[in-house]
Amino acid sequence: MSGATDLHDYWRELVTAAMLGTDRREPPCPPDGPVADLVADALRPDPGSRMLATVAAVAAARRAAFVPGPSADALQRPEPDDRPLCPPSAATTWRQIVAEWSVLEDEWMLTVIERGFRLSPDVLVEALARHRNDGVRRARTMLAGGSVAPWLVGHVPELGAGSQRRVSAEAVASLPELPMPPDLDELRSLDALTVSRRLAGGFEQGRFGAPDRAVLVNLLARCRPAVLLEVAASLQGTGVGQALALADLARLRHRMLTELE
Repeated sequence: MSGATDLHDYWRELVTAAMLGTDRREPPCPPDGPVADLVADALRPDPGSRMLATVAAVAAARRAAFVPGPSADALQRPEPDDRPLCPPSAATTWRQIVAEWSVLEDEWMLTVIERGFRLSPDVLVEALARHRNDGVRRARTMLAGGSVAPWLVGHVPELGAGSQRRVSAEAVASLPELPMPPDLDELRSLDALTVSRRLAGGFEQGRFGAPDRAVLVNLLARCRPAVLLEVAASLQGTGVGQALALADLARLRHRMLTELE
């Protein structure tokens, strides 16, 4: 049995004796060696004193057994990126988008890139994890993350891509098309008054219902940003539940674009 093992077993015996008390059990004799010599030299007159001297000697010996391991290589910093971080309010909005209206996330990420921002570290980590298996959105995240993104992936394998399939630069740089019928598609380029009257009137006259929700969401995600607040106010005024939800979407999209100006 090695000296280290002897000392380990002896420490356990000391702990047992201490829990029972020296009035019920004498401190165990230490194994031959420096600890035994030190305790013998102390000449403690009573069991309690001998126990304290022995515990101190064994604790010092156990601690002395630990030596520093080899030093690790210094962590290299990522390449500098002079782009400013996206504002904290924009990071908060991104979390609301992915939780409530994910149809807006593509535009949010492209706006970050186009307006010269980069993702804050917390958003970068969450977005990399969220889009591990989506090549196009992951590529946008890597662009918006800058030099920190590949550095982070290199140190955290769990954030690596789930697939190595290549994606086109055009797909990365453009918004995906969202389906909608021709009568709604034409509203994307019209003025705020026309869009507001058409949508609010559709709800008030009962022409829009639950089956139309998806295409109306698509319209508000792709219409001209300049019409959003007026359209939101008109939809809010209808008092219809579905219209109120769409009003929230319009206001959220307006806010996300404003925060990144």
